Amino acid sequence: MRSLVIFFFVLGVFTRIEAQDNAVKVDTLSIVSSYLQKLQRLVEQRDSVSVLATTPAPNAYFYQILSVPTLYSSPLHQMMSNTDTLYKDKQLQTLYSINQMLAKLYARNPELVQQTEENIKSQGQFRDDINEKINAKDKLSEKVGEAALSATFDENIQVVTRRPNFWKFSGNTSLQFSQSHFSANWHKGGEDNFAGNFYLTLHANYNNQRKFKWNNTFELQMGAQTAPSDNNRTFRPTANKIKYTTNIGYKAYKSLDYSMLVVMETQPLPNYYANTDNLQSKFFSPMTLSVGPGLAYSFQWGKKKRFTGNLNVAFVAYHLKYVGKDELVTKHGLEEGKHASHTFGPSATLNTTYKICNQVAWTSKIDWRSNYHYTRIDWYNQINFTVTKLITAMLIVNPILDDSSIRYRNENGKYIMLNENLSIGLSYSF
Repeated sequence: MRSLVIFFFVLGVFTRIEAQDNAVKVDTLSIVSSYLQKLQRLVEQRDSVSVLATTPAPNAYFYQILSVPTLYSSPLHQMMSNTDTLYKDKQLQTLYSINQMLAKLYARNPELVQQTEENIKSQGQFRDDINEKINAKDKLSEKVGEAALSATFDENIQVVTRRPNFWKFSGNTSLQFSQSHFSANWHKGGEDNFAGNFYLTLHANYNNQRKFKWNNTFELQMGAQTAPSDNNRTFRPTANKIKYTTNIGYKAYKSLDYSMLVVMETQPLPNYYANTDNLQSKFFSPMTLSVGPGLAYSFQWGKKKRFTGNLNVAFVAYHLKYVGKDELVTKHGLEEGKHASHTFGPSATLNTTYKICNQVAWTSKIDWRSNYHYTRIDWYNQINFTVTKLITAMLIVNPILDDSSIRYRNENGKYIMLNENLSIGLSYSF
């Protein structure tokens, strides 16, 4: 009986050992089979991606599972840090999935791993350009070798300090010609004539880009035309003006300045009445001067700032009219025996420039002054038509309203004067 018990006990032990061995074999076979199935699916996925790609290219993400089983550090870091769920990028997710499969391989079948990542790097098949990690606490000054940090220069060099030039100079000159011809039977009358006009404009402007401005403009207009009907002279003056404008400004607010405007105007050439030697006007007879403190406003309108200008208003200005020639005193609104008149009143000037297009530009200047007894408005319009860089056509329309003369005020409407001229010639800007 005792021997029978011992027999069954030994048989049970051997049966349990055999069952355990069979269980281990079955578990190992299932793991390998699962690994091979997943590997097959990855291969199929790789092949499908390479076929569907517009530009076929090898995918380097699968080299770790398709090569000899190797112990890599990336799967271990991923399992320890749990970073596979932090990003939604498809490429990162693919890399994380591969790392998960490698981690399962290391845990379940460590005997299949034949080499480590260090062994592969030792063979020199991978580039390792940057070996040293950057430490934020490192001081770059300590890593710089010994060098002379002091500046070296030639002792003969001299440093010269120059102030910026706040002056800007510009100008324009033009020589214009016009010609008119009338046949003998022209029913409206008229006489042949040839005219030439010379125009010169100079600008000298100072701007320290902070608060102070000083603008200066000098204008000279001289012209003459043939006068067949005048028996006393061959030519008569047409354009005949000298004008100097200076404006001192101090910035008040943005485009608004306190200003001091001075305008002086006279004519350079003498002018006589037709067929007589009676003088009509000459240099400094008359001469007008206007001085007044006020406000100046600059503006630029339009998308491309084609319309620009400035407005100057003086609420109380000093006006001087001077006539040097005795015989011209009464002809220009002065009392007999007096060569000058001094008055006070408001004044305003408006200067605008409108670039209609690249070939056409319109310049307008309005000068208004009054002493509460008379009014003088001088509206000068000049339209330039650019033909070439040097050839331009010019249209000038200059109406003037001046009731300062007693003779003009007594004759209805004759204090409104108009000058119009259309010409073509040479023009040069600098």
